[in-house]
Amino acid sequence: MNSLEAVIRDRIARHGPLTFRDFMALALYDPAHGYYTTASQRIGRAGDFYTASSIAGHFGKLLARQIQSIWQALGQPADFTVVECGAGTGDLAADILTALATDAPDILRHLRYVIDEHSPAMRAAQAARLAAFLEQVKWQTLDELSCTPITGLIFSNELVDALPVHLLTCRRGQYLEGLVSVSQGQLRLIWETPTLPQDFAAYLALGEIQPAEGEQCEVALDALDWLTKAAAALARGYLITIDYGDTGSHLSGRPTGTIRSFTCHRVSEDLLSNPGQQDLTADVNFSALVSHGVRRGLRCVQLTRQADYLIQLGLLDLLAAATRPEHGREALQERLALKHFLVPGGFGDRFKVLVQARGDRLPTGLPVPRSAFTGGWKAPAAVDE
Repeated sequence: MNSLEAVIRDRIARHGPLTFRDFMALALYDPAHGYYTTASQRIGRAGDFYTASSIAGHFGKLLARQIQSIWQALGQPADFTVVECGAGTGDLAADILTALATDAPDILRHLRYVIDEHSPAMRAAQAARLAAFLEQVKWQTLDELSCTPITGLIFSNELVDALPVHLLTCRRGQYLEGLVSVSQGQLRLIWETPTLPQDFAAYLALGEIQPAEGEQCEVALDALDWLTKAAAALARGYLITIDYGDTGSHLSGRPTGTIRSFTCHRVSEDLLSNPGQQDLTADVNFSALVSHGVRRGLRCVQLTRQADYLIQLGLLDLLAAATRPEHGREALQERLALKHFLVPGGFGDRFKVLVQARGDRLPTGLPVPRSAFTGGWKAPAAVDE
């Protein structure tokens, strides 16, 4: 039994079963023992999973192009803020800022790069990784930013899938909530009939999900809370959410929902073992984010596959450059890394990108750059809101 499991067992003994949401929050974010709050190698070959930014720096280079386009679409504001929510080891931020320093140094003079990160271990890793850019980088929460909402971009990459979720199933026409208890000396998932909270029912409607008999689904109220905070922190600009998931209709019909764990790059449905030592994750319901965003004043600009989104930003340009024979072995390595975003079943295929906007006189579509080889910038037509 590890230290966090002892804490969880003690809490259950004193207060009764935990909702799965509360168990997941402890497993991932307990200050002393949580998976994301302790200093350990979580990402990459030596960790439990890969992210797009851990494959190669090209992902950050393409997002830097997106940032340039957004700055132009907003009228080149003198006070321009980019907020990354959950920046992990800081690799993606470093790739973005390095690309901007090389390709758009003018933007750096106006840019404030804010990281919303609650893990002290991750903040320390980010500060070390971003030592060359500490003049631009600050650490603030969305709640703090909402006091003076920003003009610019708020984005997350593989954050929302790791926010705690409630579990719900339908049996004999009744909804049952998943709780974590202790039975026969083991942590067990049990199902009890709740008085269905109004916010549960509202989430099912927003997410366009209605579990049939025997099916299970996640109720991601924390994801809606995060979106509420992001919307409050954004005065004018864009919110971009990059994650794996789908619309509600495509997430329905699964006996065990989408919740799963990752350890050493292996997926498992054993959710309760080794709390704090394995990742817990659930597919993002983008229908819920779109609908809730509308309620919070966010217009949906685009929801698309990550591959298609990155192609708009010039992924094929980078791939073409890497296929030039005179570039040799290094180009081959770049080409293999870029193909991770294009192959069926890879990052670009499994992940979605949701772009939402707030503010007047913004383009009707996604601001995208022209080819890096032709220069310039292409903006969709503006529209009053």
